[in-house]
This record gives sequence, structure tokens and C-alpha cells, in this order.
Amino acid sequence: MYLQNNSGRRRCAAITAALLAAIQISVAQTPAKKQPKTKDIPEVVITATMSETESWRTASSVTVIDRKKIEEQQYRFAIDALRNVPGVTIAAPGIPGNVATVLTRGTATKDTALMIDGRPLPANLAGSFNLETMALDNVERIEVLRGPAASLYGGRTMGGVINIITRSGKGLEKPRTTAHFETGSYGTFREGVSSIGAIGKLDWGFEVSRTDIDGQRQNGQFRQTSLAGKVGYQLADSLRFDLDTRYYTAQSGTPGTIYAVDPDAQVLSEFWSISPRLVWDTTDHWTQSLTFSHSQFRQTATGMGGFFSPNNRTSSRTDFLEYKSIVKVTDKWTLTAGAWFQDQKISRYNDTAQMLDISQAQTNYALFLQSQAELFKGFNLIGGVRYDKYSDFDNAFTWRSGISYLIPVLQTVLHANYGTAYTPPTPQDLTPVFGGNPNLLNPERSRGYEVGITQPLFQNKLSLRATYFHNDLRNTYQYPFPAFIPVAIGAATTQGMESGLDWNPCAMFGVNLSYTYLEATDDTNAARLVRRPRHSISGGLRFQPVKDVTFNLSTLYVVDREDYDPVTFVQRDLEDYLNVRLSANWRVNEHLDLFARVENLLGEKYAEIPGFPVMGTGAYAGLRLRF
Repeated sequence: MYLQNNSGRRRCAAITAALLAAIQISVAQTPAKKQPKTKDIPEVVITATMSETESWRTASSVTVIDRKKIEEQQYRFAIDALRNVPGVTIAAPGIPGNVATVLTRGTATKDTALMIDGRPLPANLAGSFNLETMALDNVERIEVLRGPAASLYGGRTMGGVINIITRSGKGLEKPRTTAHFETGSYGTFREGVSSIGAIGKLDWGFEVSRTDIDGQRQNGQFRQTSLAGKVGYQLADSLRFDLDTRYYTAQSGTPGTIYAVDPDAQVLSEFWSISPRLVWDTTDHWTQSLTFSHSQFRQTATGMGGFFSPNNRTSSRTDFLEYKSIVKVTDKWTLTAGAWFQDQKISRYNDTAQMLDISQAQTNYALFLQSQAELFKGFNLIGGVRYDKYSDFDNAFTWRSGISYLIPVLQTVLHANYGTAYTPPTPQDLTPVFGGNPNLLNPERSRGYEVGITQPLFQNKLSLRATYFHNDLRNTYQYPFPAFIPVAIGAATTQGMESGLDWNPCAMFGVNLSYTYLEATDDTNAARLVRRPRHSISGGLRFQPVKDVTFNLSTLYVVDREDYDPVTFVQRDLEDYLNVRLSANWRVNEHLDLFARVENLLGEKYAEIPGFPVMGTGAYAGLRLRF
């Protein structure tokens, strides 16, 4: 948290030097008797417990990327914002709009669920999501929950949950409208308008944006139009109605690897959803909600070649219904219970072979219950269970238990939790046309735990944290040679340490640093899991020389990783890489912001996925108008 006293800026250098010297002194010698009269506002999160809870009470590892950081760092898509999250590895093919890999604590992409305002987003054929096409213009914050989360959210949560929370105009006295324009390298143009506000019982949050990027490689262009809106209406003092709608269409080139460039392959995607929600504050201590969501996704691939990538048209339809009840039994004890239903149908028409080669329907019913209790001051106990019934797979029972403790005086937070989770087979795992096995009935399963500590110092100007995690995975899919048909017989282990610090001595200066150590092994074949780096170091430096001008320098250093060679298909070591990003923001006045950034500042030549090099140094600038 930054100080707001302008005079403090002038003394920042002296304060910084004093704090550096003080860090070398034993913590035991640090004065702790006098506390400041003003208290920091505790960070509140939703994803870890399904209700607003102070983050330290959740017994979980949660990273929050708020609106201020999104604007200061100039993140444009969700995939950009996630790169510096501890324990999360992003591997993108270097072509805007193409599917990216998201690995949470060494688990696969399909093991992390994606949600918007608590509503699950349907997965594609391979079990992943289109984070690379999700614009952030109307996003309030992103919460990244790491660790097993199946006791609340069901399948595909062995790694965790990414919950994107959108902006709302509820409670605003005056509507706010923002228009932005940006241009830069590789034929980049971005423009958009967003608005949030409230009139009487009605409130809203809308955005529309357009992105055009020519790209660096041949056939590497990307075009996207995105619209999203949320309308709320207070039907009565205790009854609220929300309606969330979103739509996007995206067209991207898919040139393939640099070893076999395809100049004609194109993918056109379209997604839309509509989701009403009723929230009823039944009493002062009891809240009920009912959420329905209907979404459709269509994708057309043209100019393709080869048996595994024919011209095709893929479509999916998903319906979701959830009832949730939150009862505050006492001031120290909260019960959360609910039921949900999800039905998804996925099909693909092969234009090359003139046949329907994929047609699957999956239905899921679930019941869940969670208890949060503060047994005594600062000591919290959380426990939850969930039962999922599937139409096509074995059913699953999952549970989680966690504790957190805030030590008085020292303000040290200790937390630990243990949970089970699972991931059902994806349509791609089951489909023979992809080499899948339709007889796979057992979901992948995991047992995971974590133990962590957070220590604030110097009136919360400095915060140190460290968490050890461990996941045992069973029934993981192996692809044995020579048929490469998936068989759920494998075992794997992911374990490691997430550590870091945040230091904000004054308003004009701030530093954050995180380090993740990861061991991810295929225990069945005694080999490393590919695309999981052993060491990831990320950091950021924030400098505000004057009140309305801010500079941010962020870095990501990835060391010791393995992947399959795109030519020989042999697993091998990949090069380490350092990515540096510089951004600047100037708030000229209350109506105008100017911003600029440089991506891949050092011009590093590397590939997050072998055969797909990242784009080189790019410079971008733009403006934001506020009304």
C-alpha cells in the first residue's frame, strides 16, 4: 500500500536507505510495540471460498491482479496478465490469438478452470480455454487460486482456478466512460470504449473493443472484435438481478512451426454467452443465489493440410445452472452449500472428408458443502466436500481441509491445506480421430497439499512470503509408442516452492519479486514433464517520480526446461530466456491519460514452444480519454 503524503516523496531516498539497513537487523530486534493509528485494508478475495473473505483467512494461495495493475502494466489480454503469477507458466506459440498453454504448479492446461464472475467457461476440444483472446477492458480484477479446488468447483481444478471478475457500476454516483486508442509495432491497432454507471436501481458495465495485429511471421495476423456487458437491477431491497452477456469474433493465421510454414491456414472463432443471476438476501445472515448460463462457441478452420488438421467446423453448446446458499451461522462461522448442473455438446464436421467425425455430449450434476469457522481469534478452519455425477465418466467425491493462523503482534500468517481433485477425459482424449481412446472412463486424480507463511514488516511496507506445495497425480494419460493412443495408467508428481517479497517504502517507489522452484516428473517413465521450467523468477520495479507519471519495469527469467523437438520428436533441453517489459503512464489531467510500453525490451530470440518463436522487440503508445 502506498503512502499518500506528498511530503513523504521528498524523503523517499532517505527512507529507502534506512529500510535497507534495517533489513539486515534481526527480526527479533525490530520494534513491534507501537502500531500506526491507521490500519491497512485487508485484501478480500472471492474465489477461494465462493464468498468475500479476507485472503489470509482462506488457507489458500491466491494472487490478485487488480484494475490499477492492469492499467499501469498495460495488459491487453488475460494471457499477458498471468505471466508473472507465481506458480503459473505460460507457453504461447508466438502468434497472436493462437492457443496458449497454461500450467499451474506443473499440472496441465486442462487442470485449471477458467471462470468469469464465478461462472465456469466451457473448455474446448483439448480441455483448454481461449485466454489469448480474452480482452481486459471491462475487467475489475483477476483472482488466481493455486492448489486443488475440486471441493468447490468440481473437475478440471487439480491446478487451481482463474476467476475473471468484471467491472460494475453499482454504487457509482456518476457514470464513467472511457475511450482508448493504441498503435505500435507489427501493424498493431487497438481501440475501444467502456462505460460503468448507475441510475436509480439500474447499474451497468459495458465495453466494446477492436484489435488488429499483422504479426511478425508470414500468416501471423490477428483480428478481433469483443463486446461484453453486465446489467444489474435492484428488484427489491433484498432481491437483485444481474445479466451478463458477452460476444467476440476472432480471426487468426496459423502458420505452424518455422520448419513447415503454412501460408494459408486460417481459424475463425466466434463465442457468445448470456447469463442471468438472482441474488436474494433472505435475512441479514442468509444469502441465496441462482445462476444460469448459456454459451455457444463456433470455430472454422480453412486452408489446412494433413490428416490431423483438416478443414473443419467445430461447435459447442454449454448450459450451466447453479444454486448457492451462504449462511452466516454466527459472526465466526459461515456455511456455503449448493448444487449445480452442466451440460455440454461438442461436434466437429470434417470438411475435407465430408463427414461428422466428432460428436460428444457430457452431463454433470454436483452437490457441495463448505464450512468456514474462526475457532479462536486469528485461527481459522476451513473444510469442504463435493460429489460429482457424470453421464460418461466415473463419479467423483472430493474434499479439502485447511487452516490459517494470524499470530498476534508479529502479524505472521501461517496457512496449510490438503485437498483432492480430478480432471475428466477431454473430448480430444476420447476421440479416435485424434488417437483418443473412447474407453477412458477414469478421471485423472490428484492429492495435493501446501504449507505457507507470510510475514509483513515495517508497518506492511515490506512483505515476505513462501509456500511449499506437493501434488501426487494418478491416472495421468500416457501416449505410449508406437500407437500414441492415450492410456490412463500413469503417475506423476509436481512439487516445489513459491516465494517472494513486496516492498513499498513510499509512494514513488515499489519493488516486487517472486521465485518458483518446480519439480514435475512423469513417475511412470522416470522422465521430466515437458514445458515445466524448474526455475522461474519474475519481478517488477515501480517508479513514480511525480504524482501523475508512473514507470513500470517487469522481468521474467525462465531457467531449465524440456520439450519435444518439433523435427525429431525427441525430448530435449530448451534455452533459458529473459523477457523484459517497460511501460510508462502519464495522467495529463482527469480526462486524459497517455501511455507507452516496450515489450521484449532486450530483443531476446527464444521460443516458449519449440518451433514457434516469440515476437521481437515491439513499441506501443496510445491515449485514454475519460468522461
